[in-house]
Amino acid sequence: MKTIMRTMLAYALALAAIFGFWYTVGQPRPIPEAELADHHTLQCVSYAPFEKDQSPFDFAKGMTIDPARIDADLAILSTRFSCIRTYSVAGLEALPRYAEKYGMQVLLGAWIGADPKLNQQELTKVVALAKQHPTSVRAVVVGNEVLLRREITGPQLAEYIRQVKTELPGVPVTYADVWEFWLKHPEVAPACDFVTIHILPYWEDNPVGIDQAMGHIKKVREEIGEKIPGKKILIGETGWPSQGRMREGALPSLENQARFIRGFIALAEQEHWQYNLIEAFDQPWKRVKEGAVGGYWGLYSTDRTDKHILSGPVSNFPNWRMLFAQSAAIGLLTLLIARGHGDMGAARWLQFSVAMAGGAILIVLQGHQFAVISRSLWEYAWAFAVLGLSASVWLLALAAIASGEKPGHAGLYAAMDFVRGNVRITREIVFGLLRLGIVTCAMIAALVLLCDARYRSFNNFGFLIPALAYAWFPRNRVLQPSKGQLELLCALLLAFAGLGILVNETPLNLQADVWVTLCLLLSWPLWQDGKGSSLKALLPWAGVAALGVAAALALRHWIFQAESLVDVCASSPNTLICTVRSALGVLVYHQTLGWTSLALAVLALLWQNAMLTALALAMSVASLLLYNADMGAIACVLTILSLAYRSTPRACREK
Repeated sequence: MKTIMRTMLAYALALAAIFGFWYTVGQPRPIPEAELADHHTLQCVSYAPFEKDQSPFDFAKGMTIDPARIDADLAILSTRFSCIRTYSVAGLEALPRYAEKYGMQVLLGAWIGADPKLNQQELTKVVALAKQHPTSVRAVVVGNEVLLRREITGPQLAEYIRQVKTELPGVPVTYADVWEFWLKHPEVAPACDFVTIHILPYWEDNPVGIDQAMGHIKKVREEIGEKIPGKKILIGETGWPSQGRMREGALPSLENQARFIRGFIALAEQEHWQYNLIEAFDQPWKRVKEGAVGGYWGLYSTDRTDKHILSGPVSNFPNWRMLFAQSAAIGLLTLLIARGHGDMGAARWLQFSVAMAGGAILIVLQGHQFAVISRSLWEYAWAFAVLGLSASVWLLALAAIASGEKPGHAGLYAAMDFVRGNVRITREIVFGLLRLGIVTCAMIAALVLLCDARYRSFNNFGFLIPALAYAWFPRNRVLQPSKGQLELLCALLLAFAGLGILVNETPLNLQADVWVTLCLLLSWPLWQDGKGSSLKALLPWAGVAALGVAAALALRHWIFQAESLVDVCASSPNTLICTVRSALGVLVYHQTLGWTSLALAVLALLWQNAMLTALALAMSVASLLLYNADMGAIACVLTILSLAYRSTPRACREK
């Protein structure tokens, strides 16, 4: 009976702690609203009709937009806005008619890209729609951020604008881009009737935090007014994401999105600015190009649910009750461990309860993040791997607390020996494989965040459990002096990648700060296990890696990023160098380089062939730097493991 009472008390306390956590973070918080007159409608908002599993790329596959979708959307938006902005006429031919139905105006967008034929088709459609609906079409926006994307030149864009102005006399015509690109291309403004600038503090090259955002917008708005005098200015895009990774001091969240939008509306009304908010509804398809953050700029979710961005209290976890239920269910599963150790003393029960509650919360937090950011098969596979490994280590730690015996586990070399089929499975080997999996995933994540971090999220919650657990677990069995190359190399890679991330992200990024701490926590026990080992045998391979880095940097600088070549290829795409550049771009876009490096790395790991290993190493580091970061990181880590494994003498085993 005493054992049962202790168990019930421990779980009651743990469940209470879990509930207290979710209740606290889930409570809606009041956020000041702009003081507007009754029935005052806001100005414009960006609109796209796509639902959860749709994207503009689906038009090429025969997708059509149901006019009823547009009708229902405008019925929602017309209660708060007097105007909507579109980016293309594809699928939106019926929109001006429904705008008239709801008394709204339209900033009608024409999508401009690198293909002149498609551009002319888009312009023909936008001109026809503007002529058919003169009462609802307030202005035409010829192109959106096409100069930022470097798909055409400034003079080409100005010519498109003049073409539309000639065909639509009396209809204002503009172009929309990030504010800096108006200053970089001064030939565009004279062709426009007014200037449409995008000011997105989160996406600035030097990101601006929520507390400084309004000051930044005001400064930019005044600067553009001074440098492009005589033109009216429309802030064509401004907003804040509700989900996604932190950029320096700029943190996406529902609360911050509400703070930004409400603060901006108050400032714009005070300064009598013309503006357009981005955007009406969340657009998950943007996550493919912009990472998780791209899909969460909407004032409403994809299912058209109000996110309470414009008014009312806001919670960062509005579904906190469901998250509590998930954490509680996961926590209760650990009864399978606790029931065999009911004789734990009060101190061990307390330790067990704290670890159980903390782990259950962390696993659900990481699962929640993955539910928000995952879209592709690769992303779901990554989520499954990280959550599975983290939960396994958590259960292992709970079992160790309950039994009072910390687990012994094989080293990374022995785990690699099993992968190669050289040893039989044992309990220690299983635990060694678990550690190998954690270290491998951590190195992959660290390399991706170091080389291609802009659109990547930090999986801090998932890696916190193993980082703390392996810092607490005892060291492996004593290693012989020449043993430990794998551990030492992995420790150095994690530590240096983590410090590189800190430099890139700056200490203002709290998410990055946590990640760097986790890298150092994971690397410390590896460093301890590898002390006394030597990596001299791997020095020649550093030259191979350097060749891959040099080749990748040369291609990036001279082929993909050279300003002169960008302009040449925008105006004369059929020249030889531009054809080569386009072909290389296709290979990069389709991840061909990454997949090739991954295939070579797998073969090198299985066959231990020096030539294959050299090719895999060079191509994997090149992939990391040439926008194939996911496959490149996996290939690089596999190759590093293979190299360190080969450099360790077979006779050096654990005692």
